[in-house]
Amino acid sequence: MTPRFATILAVTAIALGLQAPGAQAQAPAGDTFDAVAATAVRVRRLEDVVWSLTATCDRGNDVQQRQCRLVRDHRAKVLEVATLLVDGDSEALELGTWSPQKKSMQVALTSCIRCAGIELDGRTWYLIGSGATARFDGGKLRSAVLDDQTRMFPDADTAATWSKIVRTAHVQYLIKVLPVAKRRWLVAGKDGLAFEIVGYRVSAPCDGAVIVAKPPSAKAEPDKERCSGSIIDGGAPDGVDALTAQMATVAMKPVVDAANACFKRNGISGRAKLELVIAGDGSVIEYKQTGDLVGTPTAQCIDTAMRDVTFPRSKKPRQKLGFPIILK
Repeated sequence: MTPRFATILAVTAIALGLQAPGAQAQAPAGDTFDAVAATAVRVRRLEDVVWSLTATCDRGNDVQQRQCRLVRDHRAKVLEVATLLVDGDSEALELGTWSPQKKSMQVALTSCIRCAGIELDGRTWYLIGSGATARFDGGKLRSAVLDDQTRMFPDADTAATWSKIVRTAHVQYLIKVLPVAKRRWLVAGKDGLAFEIVGYRVSAPCDGAVIVAKPPSAKAEPDKERCSGSIIDGGAPDGVDALTAQMATVAMKPVVDAANACFKRNGISGRAKLELVIAGDGSVIEYKQTGDLVGTPTAQCIDTAMRDVTFPRSKKPRQKLGFPIILK
């Protein structure tokens, strides 16, 4: 390899936000989304990844085509050994309708990394995660479902407000490039690329609250550019004057039920104190558990159940709440 071409390769790797030639790719570490993301390569432009994996390099003269292929192939090799952190489309988070009977709605995350596709050199490429064959339903790309959960809401207004906020949710994927034989697909005349999804996180744009994540994740940084129509920073004019003890009891019932179920299963008794800060839209924006159960499986059950808790909307922009759970 000539010094000049080695320099070209180094520059292209830096332009992609990747390691220069000669550097060793780091394997994902840790058991949280944050730990794996810290060792991953942050990709700002997925167009660059698509080019590296699909460019035909058939334009220009022989020298230009040869240089194009060398750069393309090098970029592809760098990508193939890396874990990539990429932004997905908010549309990948699919929201069901609120059920007045169950007081809940379904929330699903799909592996649709680029639902509308990426246009490159006059050709549109659709990006999905592997695991299920891509299909188009009414012109909309359908891919594998990564997570499907039920979220509880006390009323239709609370569900509608939450839905409005998370329609611009920040969707992130940790992905790996698949082998050549498995990465490309063609369905109904549409071209696509498939990637191995090794992790994902969806967070509310205004406060960074985690909606779903695998591996588990700490609260994300708020994304004010995506934050739209939120009432997190203010009270809800049509809400109750203030949350009452009865409202708190109803909202926290799923958490108490989860704690009791874990107590029956694990037999760990004790007192937990949950300290909450509740926004005007009913979302829990701060949460801390103290007491005897911290570090036990029962505490983990409580923490997991708290992710789905919402309260009635309130005219007060912030309310603090202490909620005890006693297991004996």
